[in-house]
Amino acid sequence: MASPNAIRIAHVTDAHVAPNGRPTATLKHRSCEVLADVVAQCGELGADLTLFGGDNIDNRGDGEADLEAFLELAGRLERWACILGNHEAPRTGGLTKERCRWALGGHGVAPGKPNFSMGVGMVRVIGIDTVLTGTSGGYVSPATMRFLSDEIHQADEPHVIVMGHHPLYRVWEPHHLDSWDREYLVANRQDVMALLSSAPRVRAYLCGHHHASRIQRIGGRVKSTGFYHILTASPVAYPHGSRLFTFDAEGIWIEPLLPRIPGLVEEGAAAVLTGRKAQRYELLNASRPFLEYLSGRDRDNRVFLPYRLPTTEDLPRLARAV
Repeated sequence: MASPNAIRIAHVTDAHVAPNGRPTATLKHRSCEVLADVVAQCGELGADLTLFGGDNIDNRGDGEADLEAFLELAGRLERWACILGNHEAPRTGGLTKERCRWALGGHGVAPGKPNFSMGVGMVRVIGIDTVLTGTSGGYVSPATMRFLSDEIHQADEPHVIVMGHHPLYRVWEPHHLDSWDREYLVANRQDVMALLSSAPRVRAYLCGHHHASRIQRIGGRVKSTGFYHILTASPVAYPHGSRLFTFDAEGIWIEPLLPRIPGLVEEGAAAVLTGRKAQRYELLNASRPFLEYLSGRDRDNRVFLPYRLPTTEDLPRLARAV
């Protein structure tokens, strides 16, 4: 169990706030009530910081109303920070990235500042811009790579987490689908993963965009390095999950934050089966049903992640403990 001095950080991504949204595979018409419930839980559970991981607003039709509603809901929290997603950088129409940064008022990103870095007790949180305006796929610019490298190596905290909107890793492996690579992944992900996996204090990379729940370990070249790649689902699309991270001395306790709205999960399950992602999933010929793929296994949702993985030197001690 986590100690009383542990740091608690919530990760809420792809909220798609849209007061006048319409139901699709994502239940945008219920986005305000869903986020209100998740925000309330963050407060009730004592989150020291709530991170919003992009696509915070839907930004299709009436971006100003979406942004106003999001700011009102996020403003109920004592401490929160944001990055932006592809919905805050549309191809045509809608609010621009700079308009969104200006409105956020320094809660993470700010005017002229696409990235942020902040300390929360023993944890350094670095938010990076992975959005390429006008596209669904991701990219980390040379300037952002320099920012990320500098912040990682200058951090005084023992634990560093990095948050981007787009995944770095094919969470659908061992299957392969080119259209998903282009739509969901960071194009220069190998460079980003090499940087993160070489830094011993980087514990995790948090992301969203794919609306599914998955936790994977990205190993470094030596046993003391590597990080957890943690994909968090959307609260307004099945499986309707956000996350609460509790950082302790030995590792990270993870538990899901699920909306407490009767019938929402059942409505979301029916809706997501009608979407394009469900159709593309059929192309993978995977053995797991689509809903199980989205929701993940127990180890993708409620789990303890040790900072240091057992090595061969630990085996005798672990055997004696058993």
